[in-house]
Amino acid sequence: MTLIENPFNEVVRKGTEISGARLVGFLAAPQGRPEGDAVAVAAAIPPDWQGQELCLKIVSADGLYESRNAYRVAPGWSGGRTALSYPSTHAREALAYPGSQIAGLVSLGDCGQPQAQVAPIYWGRNAAGGLAVLLNTARSDETFLTFPDQPDQDDVTCEPVATELRTAFDTRCDLPAALAARGEIEAVVISFKNGEMGPEERLTLRFGAAP
Repeated sequence: MTLIENPFNEVVRKGTEISGARLVGFLAAPQGRPEGDAVAVAAAIPPDWQGQELCLKIVSADGLYESRNAYRVAPGWSGGRTALSYPSTHAREALAYPGSQIAGLVSLGDCGQPQAQVAPIYWGRNAAGGLAVLLNTARSDETFLTFPDQPDQDDVTCEPVATELRTAFDTRCDLPAALAARGEIEAVVISFKNGEMGPEERLTLRFGAAP
């Protein structure tokens, strides 16, 4: 993966900015703070993304730390997990957050395009545990992930993110490990607030291997 953003696009804000994106993260991260004093990020990139541009987005739950940068996948990429160059000038601020308060993902296409397909990232050298989807549901009372193309897969009940400052994202959905073996899945987000169901949103999740 070649970082093509120059300069590296990263910001630490004094005040929060509310994003309209519903899907904010697809990642594995340590519950505590990452080890070391440099930011380490890896991603699982599908083989059919070879030769194309992708966008890495990272944001803290409180919205104060954010980065958004473009990369180019090598033409001969065969799929799998790889480290991404991340020349942060705000590593201290980024690493001050526990992994449970960081969201991130890679999406196919440049950073100005809609997130039609997303793949997971691994935040920190000690990234552990399974993959999770992180959402901004505008403080919905209940959120679920359903898998209409996977009839043998139960719905996932999502939980509120365990922090008071949930500006950028507020909900975590832990994915069953068996889903990763399927390469590509379609997930539908369903949220309820004050007894009313909000609009559904379909996500295409890629796991870095051939579908």
